[in-house]
Amino acid sequence: MTIKKLIAAALTPVLANSWAVELPKRPTWPAIVFEVATEEEKGWVLGGGYDQHVVSVFSLAKTVEEIDALRPQIIAALEAVPGFMGAEGEGDSDYESDPNVYAYYQDFRIRTRRT
Repeated sequence: MTIKKLIAAALTPVLANSWAVELPKRPTWPAIVFEVATEEEKGWVLGGGYDQHVVSVFSLAKTVEEIDALRPQIIAALEAVPGFMGAEGEGDSDYESDPNVYAYYQDFRIRTRRT
């Protein structure tokens, strides 16, 4: 399973309105969008093959309360992903397409074996 499919499978039970990379043209709220940045681990395992992924999860909603409700659910969902290494940062974000929508980001690191 690819890392994007793995993350989508973890986040969809939190909120069915979850998307990889970008929202649809006419999004509904609340919504979750995630991005993955992957870096190959080098030099410490002979013949090994591991990647580390920084998964950025963006929660978008019309109210701060909706964001606050999603935050711990997202943490729990990503902690359950095999290879979870930890949370790396979080905070308020902007959603420039609509100033009436609140946004919050959370970054997580996950390690997977390269296939």
